[in-house]
Amino acid sequence: MSPSEYPAVNTSRAMQALLVVIIALALLASSRLQGLLLNTALLSIGTLAIALPLGAIFGLAIAKIDLPGFRALAWLLAALLFVPLYVQATAWSGAFGTGGWLTQWLAGETYASPWLAGWRGAIWIHAMGAIPWIALLGAASLRTVERRLEEESLLDASPPAVLVHVSLPRGAGGFWAGAIWVVIVCATEIAVTDLFQIRTFAEEIYTEATLGPLGALPDGLLSSDLAVGVAIIAAVVGVALLLTLPWLPMAATVAVEQPWKWRPRPAARWWIAGSIWLLAGLMLAPPLASLIWKSGIAVAQHDGGFKRSWSLAKAVAMVAHSPWEHRREWGWSLMIGVMAMAATTSLGILLAWLAGRPRWGWGLAAAVTLAIAVPAPLWGVWAIDLLNHPPNSVWAPLTVLYDRTLFAPAALQTIRALPIVGLWLWSQLASVPRDLLEAARSEGAGPVARLYRVALPLRRWSVAAGAGMALVLAMGELSASLLVLPPGVTTISVRIFQLLHYGVDDRVAALALSVFAAMTALAALTAVVVAGRRRHAPAAIGSETDFTASQ
Repeated sequence: MSPSEYPAVNTSRAMQALLVVIIALALLASSRLQGLLLNTALLSIGTLAIALPLGAIFGLAIAKIDLPGFRALAWLLAALLFVPLYVQATAWSGAFGTGGWLTQWLAGETYASPWLAGWRGAIWIHAMGAIPWIALLGAASLRTVERRLEEESLLDASPPAVLVHVSLPRGAGGFWAGAIWVVIVCATEIAVTDLFQIRTFAEEIYTEATLGPLGALPDGLLSSDLAVGVAIIAAVVGVALLLTLPWLPMAATVAVEQPWKWRPRPAARWWIAGSIWLLAGLMLAPPLASLIWKSGIAVAQHDGGFKRSWSLAKAVAMVAHSPWEHRREWGWSLMIGVMAMAATTSLGILLAWLAGRPRWGWGLAAAVTLAIAVPAPLWGVWAIDLLNHPPNSVWAPLTVLYDRTLFAPAALQTIRALPIVGLWLWSQLASVPRDLLEAARSEGAGPVARLYRVALPLRRWSVAAGAGMALVLAMGELSASLLVLPPGVTTISVRIFQLLHYGVDDRVAALALSVFAAMTALAALTAVVVAGRRRHAPAAIGSETDFTASQ
């Protein structure tokens, strides 16, 4: 079950080889594909320029500095992981987009030029969505740094110097993994790039898919372009996995001896905490304020013109009425999401358990790499090619699954959520004490019995958290399922995506607020479930406890 069972891999050489592959494939790509990849790279670099420094600050604060409220900060960032990019886009556009309240306030004009437009808008939204990933992955890797090394270094250096020269270099894998994850998201998602009209590789696939079969347009993407593009992203995913897998199981368990933390002097402690919470407030307050403001805007005719006013009662009424007004969309989203959650959790447990066996591990790693690397719209295109057939085709019965059932969107949401949930479950099952599994084997328990009688009972709260994670990821998925929803079915994500192209009005803002509240409530429930593991952890776990619960 542990990573040590896999054949030894020189991580540094493997990453160097993958980087060579990325460069070689980029040079061999067609000029059209190179332009799309360049746009994707520019989007990624701009996003990282904002998200990486802020994520590093939050990650250090959570994992390595003893500050008041650091647990609340960790839970806040964990909740923001669940907020889809299209909700982030709605919220920030309501502040700095066309007609945004900060746009008008700063410019003093009703129709001022929006600050969030084009490249600026796409980069900023992606950065706001990336900060929690970088912060939490970085915090997880920092908690695996050996306390003994840090305490020995304190004999010769100050605590801040130990943080910079010991903790950060040895725990940097999470930050680099988070940074590469940002690149992957920029290369595979279309919710933001479609809104701001940025032509990335994934966006081009989605645009062509909406106009007809891929490759049918005179200047469309060829099959070779798709293969090269996916291969490049797969190599990037491989680098991310090489940076993540060595420490992920260690981050899942924390010894009784807690990791070392720097405890600043009282005055500095409160000053640092205040600065970090100010950054968190600046990241969260403007978008929330914009949604609340937009929800309460009322326009009335006055002296031959129109006068705007804001009403708290209207804002509350709009947000409260929004779930009922869009009950059909919520119903479809929940129905598809529950189907995807059940499939994702079941498959995730099976794959995570099989991944602990050396002969299965590398094959499953390759499957995870492919699932992450394929741009989301391309999954939708493949689903259409697989299920949609003319009446005279021998495969015509599959068309029933495509246009009369929820199979296609549920399957795509499962594929999109499975890599993240699977990695989470793998990290939890890989942290089950080996001596317990060996004792069960000596008593005659087979692999299935060891899974259901030993591993799952010890990690039941983590499995419950994985199910909650799968539900939120499935309900928030847009880029793949957008292309395969059957007639008459519209999910809440698709409804917001459609309305957002016409601007952020009171209806869109209220709907986005309701989605934000639902996602964060589900995230809070997941957090409570995970925290329950620490309160009710079985004695058999011994000195190990769930990393997430320790946060």
